[in-house]
Amino acid sequence: MVLEFWATWCGPCVANIPHLNDLAEQFKDQPVVFISVTSENEDLIRFFLKNHPMKAWVGLDDYEVLNKAFRVVGIPHVVIVDANGHIAAIAHPASIKPENLAEVLAGKKCSLPEPEVYTADKHPAETVSNQAPALFEISIREHKMPQRIRGPICMWSSDTNGCDINGRIATIESALNFVFGKTSSRTSINCKLPDGYYDFELRTPLGHSNELQNEFIAALRTTFGLKVRQITKRMDGYVLTRINTNAPGFRQINKPGGGGQTGGGFRLNGSDMKGIARYLELALRKPVFDETGLKGLFAADMQWKLSEAEQLEAGMDSRVWKAIKANPKGDWIGALPAELREGKALENDKRLKIELAKPDSEQFLPDPDAVIAAARERLGLQLTPARRRVEILEVSDASQ
Repeated sequence: MVLEFWATWCGPCVANIPHLNDLAEQFKDQPVVFISVTSENEDLIRFFLKNHPMKAWVGLDDYEVLNKAFRVVGIPHVVIVDANGHIAAIAHPASIKPENLAEVLAGKKCSLPEPEVYTADKHPAETVSNQAPALFEISIREHKMPQRIRGPICMWSSDTNGCDINGRIATIESALNFVFGKTSSRTSINCKLPDGYYDFELRTPLGHSNELQNEFIAALRTTFGLKVRQITKRMDGYVLTRINTNAPGFRQINKPGGGGQTGGGFRLNGSDMKGIARYLELALRKPVFDETGLKGLFAADMQWKLSEAEQLEAGMDSRVWKAIKANPKGDWIGALPAELREGKALENDKRLKIELAKPDSEQFLPDPDAVIAAARERLGLQLTPARRRVEILEVSDASQ
């Protein structure tokens, strides 16, 4: 069995579909089965497969049970299982060759090397030895992640008091969101943020988390020329309440767990209501105010009906994205093959061009009504429009 873990939003996963299709074709008459597993919205997968055919069986991993069982930390991720049910190899799909599968079929040891997964712990930044832990610290180091090495990015952690915060292989935008606890709907970015990845360390004595945020604002100004301030304004949003105690996608659990956004939804395996409200806020692009009164941890499996924009993104031919990448500001439609410049394909090209002309934060958004309906049906949670005073983070160029 060639068991692949993948997602539609994962560029390397999509790029390796033709390679895995070739392998599946070569071994179609032999006792090998190809299974590609994703945790995404089923509708999104169906739209995606219209223009990205896969010769593997496509499996939906509810609650990411299989991901956990195989300890998947980054995708694409392939596990080769031999005829006795033993793991013969774990590899990136691009590194798998026909002879590797032939080895396993013959009962031999697979010659694939162990995969290298890039993490901050494995490639730490330079540190000074024999130093006592910092009582107060704000450090920002550029992180040069080697190309062609896979692994998670934007990894953030914090103690419960917000006085010890660490970010690894993180973007500036993720730093703004995590350190200040703001979603994009509570952040107004009025300038271009620096590109690249950085390692962040922020520490302060207990009871001084507010001072830590203020010092981080000063560090962002000194290091990147960013002016960051917190202001309050009245905004439209939603009040979150509970209306159903027996919803199919919502249940109380005892242990914290992971999870995150998926195509057309999100899945959380042990989050408090603040976290669930945050993910609803990310989907709705408006503040969500939790008034459920619920305490403890919950598992939430949220999937909504895809909007036309989400369907367009999921179903677009990969050759279109390549043409856009090669000529983002030019006539990329004219550079497409003839079959993608006629009929329904041309109509979709034009719709895509209109969508891409929007600001990045407004592209391929879900339908708010679909998100609200899914929250009610799957989670038993009601989202009611409301206007409240909200503290937001305003980011601009300090030189202006």
